[in-house]
Amino acid sequence: MSTREMRSASPADAAAVLPSAAKLVIPDDNRILYYGRDRVLFRFLSHFWPAAFVLDNESWPTVEHFYQAQKSDDPDYRAAVRAAVSPGLAKRLAARPQAPRRISRDSWFKRNGKEPRADWHEVKLTIMRRADRAKYDQNPPLAALLVATGTAELVEDSPAEPFWGTGPDGLGLNWSGRVLMEVRDVLHARSTGTNRDD
Repeated sequence: MSTREMRSASPADAAAVLPSAAKLVIPDDNRILYYGRDRVLFRFLSHFWPAAFVLDNESWPTVEHFYQAQKSDDPDYRAAVRAAVSPGLAKRLAARPQAPRRISRDSWFKRNGKEPRADWHEVKLTIMRRADRAKYDQNPPLAALLVATGTAELVEDSPAEPFWGTGPDGLGLNWSGRVLMEVRDVLHARSTGTNRDD
C-alpha cells in the first residue's frame, strides 16, 4: 500500500497489508525510523494509519483525526475534522489561520474566523498519549506488532517535525516515537503480567 493509498484506506484495507509480528525485522542498529527509512514494515506506527478507536464517547478513524480535533471544543470544528476523508485533510483543517497560505488554505479556523485553543502547546502531548494508547488498546493486532518491536528505539524521522520527529537537523525531540515507546512498555508489562498501566 502506497502512502497515497494509506491516506484514504479503510481499516479493513490497512489490516490486509499488516505484516505479522513474526515477519517484523528489527534493523541492525535497533532503531526503527518509521517515517522514512523503515516505512515499508513499520508504517502502522504512523498517526495516519487507519485504525479506528473510540475516545471520549466518539469514534475516530485515525490518531491524527482525534489529535487535530482537540485544537478546539467548537462542535462544528470537531465534526469537520472527524469527517475529513483523510488524516492529511484533518491536519490541514487544523492549520493555524496565520500560517503561510500553502499551509492554511484549508484551515477551518481561517475560513470561520476563529482561533485554535490557547493552551494547545501545553496539552498536545497529553492528547497524543491518550490517542496512541486508545489506538493500541482497541486494536489488538496493532498492539501485538508494537510489542514485537521489542526494545528498538522508535523514531519518527520526519525532517519537518522538530517536536514530534527528528526535525531538519536530526536533533528533534522525537515525541511521537517516545510516546509509542511508552505505550509499548505498558502493553509489554500487561502481556507479561506485571500490569504497569499508567
